[in-house]
Parts: sequence; C-alpha cells; structure tokens
Amino acid sequence: MNKTTSKALTWYCVRRNGVARANGWVEGVALKNLRKHVHARPVDIVEVCIAGEFSPVAAAQFSTVFSHRMRGIIGMEITHHGKVTRFSPTRMIASNFSFERAMESFLERRGVSFDEFSRDGQLRSFTARQLLLPGSKKEEPVSLFRGSVLVEPSADALPERAQLLADGIGKWFLQNMTADGALPYKYWPSRGKPSPADNAIRRFLGTLSLARLGALQQNPAMRDAAQRNLRFNLNRYFEDIGEGRGAIVEKTGAKLGAAALAGLAILDSADPEEFSRELHMLSAGIASLADTRLGFRTFFFPAERDGENWNFYSGEALLFWAEALRRGMSFAPSIEQCVGVFKCSRKIHLESRNPAFVPWHTQACASLFAHTGRHDFARFALEISDWLLPMQQWDHLPADLHGRFYNPKRPDFGPPHAASTGVYMEGLADAAALARTLGDTTRLGAYEQALACGLRSLRQLQFRTPQDTYYISKKNRVLGALRTETYDNAVRVDSAAHALLAAIKLLQPMEFD
Repeated sequence: MNKTTSKALTWYCVRRNGVARANGWVEGVALKNLRKHVHARPVDIVEVCIAGEFSPVAAAQFSTVFSHRMRGIIGMEITHHGKVTRFSPTRMIASNFSFERAMESFLERRGVSFDEFSRDGQLRSFTARQLLLPGSKKEEPVSLFRGSVLVEPSADALPERAQLLADGIGKWFLQNMTADGALPYKYWPSRGKPSPADNAIRRFLGTLSLARLGALQQNPAMRDAAQRNLRFNLNRYFEDIGEGRGAIVEKTGAKLGAAALAGLAILDSADPEEFSRELHMLSAGIASLADTRLGFRTFFFPAERDGENWNFYSGEALLFWAEALRRGMSFAPSIEQCVGVFKCSRKIHLESRNPAFVPWHTQACASLFAHTGRHDFARFALEISDWLLPMQQWDHLPADLHGRFYNPKRPDFGPPHAASTGVYMEGLADAAALARTLGDTTRLGAYEQALACGLRSLRQLQFRTPQDTYYISKKNRVLGALRTETYDNAVRVDSAAHALLAAIKLLQPMEFD
C-alpha cells in the first residue's frame, strides 16, 4: 500500500471550559508556536492532533479500516472534486462521531450518494500524535491516547485502583442526584444533555451499588442518598399486580430481573423496614415465576416476552433468593427450592452457554455456598468462571482496550461495554473469594490477574481528570462516571453501578464460614 506523510499538518481546537472557540488545520507551524499562532488565551486549552502517516483506503474497505475500535486513533480524510475534509481522531471523540456518521455528513453536504462518491472520490486514513496544550508555560503538553490519558497495566495497583474507581463513582452519584432522589439513566457528554431512554433494572442497580458503598464507607450522606434513590425508584415503578404480588412495571412490561434487583436493593438499604411491604410483595412476585423446567420464567407480562433475557434474569432472581435465605428473611425460599432452580439453570446453561449467565449465577452460587457449605455450588461457580476467562481481551488490540470482555467471534453475545466488563468482574471477584477459601491457588492467580486487567479497563473508561473532560462543558455531570467504551463517551447509570459493585467486592471480598 502506498503511503505518504504530510509534514507538520496539525489540527487544533481552542477550548475554554470545554467549549470550542476556534478550530481548523494549519501547516508548517511548530508545536511551541501553535498557541500563539491560533490566538489562544492563557485560560484556553488547545486540543492538538499532529497528522502522521497517510494511507489510501478503497471505498470497499471503508468498514474494515474505519472500524469502531479505530475511532479516536486514526483520522479520516475525504476528497471529492477538489473538496477536502479531514476528521481528526480527537474531534471524533469529542463529538462522539462515528466514521459512518462523519461520512454521511460529508455526503449530505455534497449532495451525493456513497456509490457516486466511490466512483470519483478518494479516502485516506492517517495516524496522529494527540496532545493537550495547557495555558501555563510551566506546564508540559499532555499526551493523549484516543482523547484520554492512558491507564497503564499494573498487577500491584488493584486495591488502590478499586478505591479510586469507587470514590469517583460515589462522587458522581452524589453530584448528579436530584433532591427527590432521581439519578440520570443516560447522559450524552458531547451534547450536554440527558437521554430520554429509561430502564428500571439499571436504575435499581444504581440504587444497590449506592447502598453497598454507603455501608462500606459508613457514610451517612451516601446511605441517605441511597435511601432517597430507592424511595424514588419504588414510587415510580413498583405496582401491586394482585394476589399479594408486587412487580416493577415499565411501559414495556414487568420483568423478573427488575423485581429481583429492587428486592436486593431493599435488602441492602439502610432502613429495609421502610419498604417492608414492597419487599414481601416483590418476593411473592418472584416466587410466582419459579418454574420446574426453566428455573424461572422471566416476565410477569406481556406473556409473549416470557423467556427473554433468561440468562440475566434467572441469575438475578436466584441471587435474591440466596441472599434472602442467607439473611434469614421470613419470606425466604427453602434450600430445596434454591437447589431445584440451581440444577435446572445449570442444565440449561451447559446445553447452550452464554456469558451473560455467568456473573449472576456465580454470585448466587457463592451466596448459597456461604449459607450451606455445599461444594456443588462452589464447583459450578468456578467452572463457569473458568469458561468466561478467555473472553477477556488482552492482545492484538489498541492499548486502551486491554482488559475488556468481548468475544469478536460471537457477536451474538453482545458488544463490548463498560457494564459488561463491570458485571463480569462482580462474578470473578466472588469466584476469587471462593478459590481463596478453597485453597485453589491456580484459579486464584488467574482470577486476580483477570480482575487487575479488568480494573485497568474500567479506570480507562472512567472520567477521572480535567484531561479526560477537556471537551466537556458540564464536567460535574460526568466526572467519576464511565463511558460506554473508549470510543463512545455516552454515560449510563448501570456502567457506573456494575463497576462500583465490582470495586466494592474487591475492597471487601466475600467471606465464607
């Protein structure tokens, strides 16, 4: 492939409090002279991409070269009838633009189709050195990787990183909670706006993680915030569905998983008695979906959705049962009922394995082992955790993706996502605690290595410093939260919640008598 290099071709964007004041491309300007050349003030930060190697790209190879995982690493140059437009890597990260959307916007402005462009247009990719130029002459330029400071691997930093991760998320929760206890479900940093999307399960995950952090820290403000959030979510979603049963009801229906997460959030709340009625009714609702063939049915209604998301919801419900039993709740099922669901779920999973099954059932089995000492629970938790480990990505990827969980050979398992890595780490943290208790040092070493790499990935996704938020005007809305992926800066409450729950398990591992 022919390659050319453009000398000192530089993208700049002058930003003040995250807002772009001026931007463009300049040629032949030395880095030390750039701030003066673009008239940046001392209060301004200048985002810089110095273009490196340019490589032609055939139109037929667009999706291959300009893939999601290369967004923010390479730039794209589009030429059509003498009109040249370049998208620098940092520009695409700051605007949360995909290569496809960038191409679409170019074609819309030119009034041509992609097929027409393919006949007489040209595409090139280019590498770029990414920097932030601070206002003070005493400060050195900050090197960026995909618009963020790279978090280096470190096996020794696990407790410290878990603490930093948890502290940041806790501050984000408190900073973004309204007076009545509401938290944003999804937020678009580049737009500075919340998304209209909603999901009750993910909201109750936030509640659960807040409650556990408050208990870990013995922090009255955090525990009060968790209680207000729980109150808000129950007032919004809880409904009496008859026959003594309660459910979490949304426009799309009532899910087993939502009832289970709401129940777990009440169990871990600072004052469960406030929601005793809801807890007992949710428990009755969950019990009504127990099934001898499936372990659990997954929807109260609509009936046509029953069976969906079984890998998630069955484990969430079994975890609720296990925790109710372990804590001696009056409504708890018998151990025989839990064993029945466990055996049924184990059989279904082994016939058609799915990684979504693993973290929830690992946590449920750990809880059941803690209560009963039955080794079949522990053995299965370790077996499915072993099966999950190869899905963690380590090699042949950009450095900022190391440690995430994704199987590119099985896209049907779902896309890479902060919430996925977080929940897998929840399960692995309990698996590590089991291995430690059982004296299985080989497994313990493997799990701890996976947890260290996963924690690196989550810290990479977290908005940690002003350098991570240089393009965001409302920094308090994102600092401490997690991006969906390194190339997708959308913030979602369950991404933060799963990461926080995993960090808490690392800071306070489960103990077994």
